[in-house]
Amino acid sequence: MPPRALRRLLGHFPTGVAIVCARDAQGKPVGLTINSFVPVSLQPPLVLWNLALHAQSLSTFQRATRFAISVLAADQDALARRFADPQVRDRFDGLPLLEDDEDAPPRIAGAVAHLTCTRHAQWPVGDHLLLAGRIIDVHENGGAPLLFHRGRFQPGPQELLQEVR
Repeated sequence: MPPRALRRLLGHFPTGVAIVCARDAQGKPVGLTINSFVPVSLQPPLVLWNLALHAQSLSTFQRATRFAISVLAADQDALARRFADPQVRDRFDGLPLLEDDEDAPPRIAGAVAHLTCTRHAQWPVGDHLLLAGRIIDVHENGGAPLLFHRGRFQPGPQELLQEVR
């Protein structure tokens, strides 16, 4: 199956949108938009995401011992585009960040949730690197999430704002 056709077919499956951040060897923040984020295990608490082997930030995330995942809010589609665009050099310019200390991976202000993780494992699979993280800290801010469906960012339905009982 041609990659473009497969991408279109898989686009029928809506996903959440997040920005994953780490620090490079010089301590500078590095981040990118992901929609491949999935929970894997509750005990231990693990999540999984993937990164293209040709990504500019591959070496940073391969070496990072910690990373933060910010689950984007419905109104953060411009940020999702900014962090997905390989032409944007300083994605963090003018962006308010949440940082516990200068060594911690930054988190995106205004996100509906944040997970801070330590590296658990990595595996090359096809043309991507799978990265598993062990969750060490979480913050839930609430609100509707941003979704990706059929090649477009869209706000999650209002029903997602209602408290699940």
